[in-house]
Amino acid sequence: MDRREALQRVAILMGGTIIGASLFLEGCERPASKDTSKLFERKSIDFLGDLAETILPRTNTPGAKEAGVGSVIPVLVRDCYTPEEQQVFLRGIANIDNLAEKEFGDQFQKLDKKDQTAFVNKLDKEAQDYVAKKSADEPPHFFTMFKQLTLLTFFSSKLGATEVFRYVKIPGKYDGNFPYHKGDHAWAT
Repeated sequence: MDRREALQRVAILMGGTIIGASLFLEGCERPASKDTSKLFERKSIDFLGDLAETILPRTNTPGAKEAGVGSVIPVLVRDCYTPEEQQVFLRGIANIDNLAEKEFGDQFQKLDKKDQTAFVNKLDKEAQDYVAKKSADEPPHFFTMFKQLTLLTFFSSKLGATEVFRYVKIPGKYDGNFPYHKGDHAWAT
């Protein structure tokens, strides 16, 4: 399987299209943007990791932060998004602490886990409402982009593919009638 096919499968897994999908499938051959340089600072990587961990927390499987999602997202934003999408993403991420303080009285990373989850659920609802109302020429909601990047990065990481999905290093023949039991992990291969 080549990278294009793998990304298409991840897109299907995530429920449809990925914002900037054409760039993902073309190999992200875009000149690097200097606007995203702040995302590569340690503080930003930790922040992105904590935000992603709220979407995919550690349970009996690894979480997004453990999979290194916070350090991969800046690369994808820089290399795979259009300048307009980058600006939407950067403005949204920069505004998270202001929104968290307004809603919950403190910066996102200082909130307890329950409030972080409630805040992320509020952002997700806002993004869904935005998508339902936006026209085709409007930019995507920053949280939609963030959530898609979190899922793509996590499930294509080694931890996501081997510890969350069932993984067979050398797969055998296809068996469309293979027994599936409630609670089984999906297959990564």
